[in-house]
Amino acid sequence: LKKSAASPPLSTRSRAFVDLTSFVDEAELDKLDAYLLENDVTHFGEYDVFAANGRKYADAIKLCDRDTSTWCEDAFVAYSTHDDFRQCRAHRCDSRTWRPNHNGRLLPGVLDFAAKLPFFEQVGNVVVIVNAPGSRGEEHCDHSLDDLVSEFVWVRTKSSHKRFFVRDPDTGEPHFLGHEKSGELDSGAESRACICWFDDHLMHNIDSSDHELQWSVRIDGRFTEGFRELIARTGTFGAQGSSAQGSSGTQGGLRGVFEAQSKGPKFLLEYNDPPDSEEEEEEEE
Repeated sequence: LKKSAASPPLSTRSRAFVDLTSFVDEAELDKLDAYLLENDVTHFGEYDVFAANGRKYADAIKLCDRDTSTWCEDAFVAYSTHDDFRQCRAHRCDSRTWRPNHNGRLLPGVLDFAAKLPFFEQVGNVVVIVNAPGSRGEEHCDHSLDDLVSEFVWVRTKSSHKRFFVRDPDTGEPHFLGHEKSGELDSGAESRACICWFDDHLMHNIDSSDHELQWSVRIDGRFTEGFRELIARTGTFGAQGSSAQGSSGTQGGLRGVFEAQSKGPKFLLEYNDPPDSEEEEEEEE
């Protein structure tokens, strides 16, 4: 799966999302597809609720549990549920925070696929998202944090008939992931296997389908330098809130935030900055 992100073609951008499918061998996607079918993820048994806007969006097979013991290194303290959400989001790509759980041990092939992807320096949270036939989902954005852009890929294998779209922030048009005809986006075209990134500040949802097989996999991880450059150059980003415009560290909007978080979200790095060495020596004296 190790394909280079060097000098990628501009055609990898499909408007409201960045199509990264060409960087992964088709045989590996076929192998994952056969694995998900063999393990019957649409009838898995016990699911968690994947919520959006306070409502059920889908069923979720969470393959990792959150271990916050490593967070003691962070000076950031959660004083509210909003802070806890921000803290959790900031660690979504952290391999130390997300550990395989019982489901991960039942579906190790999904975690193996994630670990071999060429996009990431490290892999964090992994979840399989399953939609029932006839479900209309819930149109939503994942968060509105002005100082964080999510790093993840959205994966659909060829047997899944999930019709997923990201809404263009300028026109309001839904852009369906992996639906093309003659090289152009076409919501009526058959879905294909695809791996994409999109800014989850943007509104997104599924289109209703009566097909029984509807799944996708979300894999969070810290992007490599090459893929960070590709996404920053070709991606479509949401808008920051008015209070963030022109504030320190937000130059270039959310695109600038994304470019600057190669070692993690800037606010976590600031909380964890060690004291100046001279100050430490003075205090010790």
